[in-house]
Amino acid sequence: MRKPRIEDLRPSRLPVTVLAAAVGAGSAVLLMLRLFVPRPVGVADNYDGVRLMCHLGVDVRLPRNTPRLRDYVYYRYDHLAHFSCQRHALGTIRLPDVPYRSSQLLVLYAARGLTRVLGLPGYLDLRAVGIVCCLLIGAAVGLLYRVATLRHRYRLLVCAAVVAVVADTVFIDYAVSPFSEIASVIGLLYVAVGVLMLAGPSRRRRLAGIAVTGVSGLFLATAKTQNVPAVLPLALVLLAPAVPVVSAAPERLTQLAGLLRLHALRGLDRRLRHRLTGLVAVVVMAAGAFAVSGNEDKRTAQLTEANFVSVTLLPTSAHPQRDLAEFGAPAWLAQYAGAPPWCAPTALQDSAGYQKFTKSLSHQRILGFFLNHPTRLLPVLDTVAGYFYEPRPTATLCGVGPHGTQVMVLPRLGNYTHLAHTPRGLQDHRWSPVTDALGLLRGFGMGTLLLLWLVPAAAVTAVRRRRALRGVGALLGLLLAVAVTQFGASAFADGIDTAKHLDLAVLATALAWVFAAVEVLAALTTRGARDETGVASIPRPATQPESEPVR
Repeated sequence: MRKPRIEDLRPSRLPVTVLAAAVGAGSAVLLMLRLFVPRPVGVADNYDGVRLMCHLGVDVRLPRNTPRLRDYVYYRYDHLAHFSCQRHALGTIRLPDVPYRSSQLLVLYAARGLTRVLGLPGYLDLRAVGIVCCLLIGAAVGLLYRVATLRHRYRLLVCAAVVAVVADTVFIDYAVSPFSEIASVIGLLYVAVGVLMLAGPSRRRRLAGIAVTGVSGLFLATAKTQNVPAVLPLALVLLAPAVPVVSAAPERLTQLAGLLRLHALRGLDRRLRHRLTGLVAVVVMAAGAFAVSGNEDKRTAQLTEANFVSVTLLPTSAHPQRDLAEFGAPAWLAQYAGAPPWCAPTALQDSAGYQKFTKSLSHQRILGFFLNHPTRLLPVLDTVAGYFYEPRPTATLCGVGPHGTQVMVLPRLGNYTHLAHTPRGLQDHRWSPVTDALGLLRGFGMGTLLLLWLVPAAAVTAVRRRRALRGVGALLGLLLAVAVTQFGASAFADGIDTAKHLDLAVLATALAWVFAAVEVLAALTTRGARDETGVASIPRPATQPESEPVR
């Protein structure tokens, strides 16, 4: 009888911390090779990057006879004397009134120091930003290997899959750009690590998980204004240990009440300290997120809401004039359905009717419109889902349309420099598994997107493993919640640059599929090995000698 093979649970003879460091370093090196070999890639500026870069007092240095900024990537930024975010014009480009506040500034300041260490030209080189981002992502992948409660082979598999997803052109290329999307990528990866730590076996690891989730959640929520809704699912995860259990022992509650009466801090119950730690993390994260989101001035908020009405809502309407009348908007805005209002002539934008319309707009009024017309919600979601299936960032322009009107044009931002006679707006296609997979769904609507969110959740639930439902299941729920909330924020918060704003929702969806696939694979192989071991351990009956034939 063949003895069943008992698999060693140890990943190797090396300590797990050493293996995690090796995985993290290898991931960072692979991402650097992806960014810089054979040619560096990034994301060109759409003339909006200065709202972030102005905090460092820098401007991109363009050579003479330079083509349009959005067609090529430029690395070098030089420091300008007396230049700050209070200046509302840069050359002939008029800047918005309010600059961006983002956690990406921490990455930029670190890259400023690396620029000096490496001797790169200029005050800030975006290639140094790319290196810093690769190191941070590599460290997140190494931590993921360290805290994942999987066998060695499955830890390597999930880390490799995460690196493969992040290396897609719609994610890693932002590392060399004047945008803050890469901060969202970094923050979400560390949030995933923190959530897995929250499901750890020891109290010390769970407390560390609260700290990691809180800090990384703050970094994620403050990366972009569209990320603020992600605070809600993050708060639910952090406060989950704070939910009191009804079946708790009465003596524990009595002891806790006595301690509170005596005001003895040393005797506080460990569970209460755990709850208070999570509550403090939520308060800090929420305060930081709303401080960033509250930075937008009223004029910019009104323009954003007007963009949503004209770009997203009107093209889905069978009676645009009726909708405009309900919003109190001028009738001429129907001629610019599908285009931002700033495509209209300046005289129309300065008219009293349009100014009254923008001042009366608010998120509450838009919500009331959909409450009165619930059937209008699905066409809007279908339109925004179309951007989800084409996640490459674009610039929003106004082109010549029929009858002398202006229409919205969405050229894609370039990924290469202008060197070596590179064509304008050349796209990076060297590694784009997520982009290509979503491209196969182009033309489908919101129903298909719902399936993309429901299938991973259903797969992990079908596994029915207690550890999976507690660890990976919680992470999967968080990722899907982040994807849904960020999709909603991008759908109804603005009508332009929607594909770029959906970047976090696309990443969260892709990571949900990765963790669900690895978890299902680990469950099926473990179950198969257990069944094989059980069959092999059943003793076979002794063979009986054949009876002699009866004569």
